Amino acid sequence: MVLWHDEPRRDPSGPAELRTEISRAVAEPLARLGVSRYLVNVRDAEVEGALIDVRVTSRTFRAAVRVRVPVASATACGDLLEALRGLGPVSAWSVTASEVLVAEEHETAAGELPPEGLRCDGMANIAFLRRPARLTREEWLQFWLEEHTSVAVETQSTIGYTQHAVVRALTGDAPGIEGIVEEVFPLGAVTDLGVFFDSRGDDARMAAHTGAMTASTGRFLDDGTVDAIPTGRYVMGVRGQTV
Repeated sequence: MVLWHDEPRRDPSGPAELRTEISRAVAEPLARLGVSRYLVNVRDAEVEGALIDVRVTSRTFRAAVRVRVPVASATACGDLLEALRGLGPVSAWSVTASEVLVAEEHETAAGELPPEGLRCDGMANIAFLRRPARLTREEWLQFWLEEHTSVAVETQSTIGYTQHAVVRALTGDAPGIEGIVEEVFPLGAVTDLGVFFDSRGDDARMAAHTGAMTASTGRFLDDGTVDAIPTGRYVMGVRGQTV
């Protein structure tokens, strides 16, 4: 689920305040669904000034909320979606999840999480992917999930990598995307492309890695088909539930 602004402006809530607002809004609906933990991604101070920050969607990103629910339908998640709509426009999708690299998620010694959550290491880039008309869905998934995955892992300093193939939209006005990727990088990748592309100080390695990535993504993505949003990733606990 993604929480948006309809206009390009600064968020009236700071990152910590926004996470707390989300936590309060979703606590009861998630508890009723039997969910004890979920993830929230927001633009925070640690990713300010990120070199890779691409916007295609007309709405402005506020936060992403990722939760595994027992039934992935708009009806079953109706209370949850309505709670988030109290904070702004919401888009939601039912997706599959492939965790190619599992990012470390920190917890307190007691296993309890504060209302604003605990931040995972690094920068989490969230990308919304649109399929070019030149490819069928089967061709697109083949290029992305079967052939591109190893290129992405081998040419970047990724410490967490999750691919979400969209099954269907759960909200009527959701952008027409077919994939969502979350790639977690060391924090140095925010402002250093050498860190991002795992080529620190090695020009030849940098050229090889960027060339391989460009060639691979060009097979299944066109210009103007990708949002790439730098965020901080937070593990959130549901009040009254054991994490």
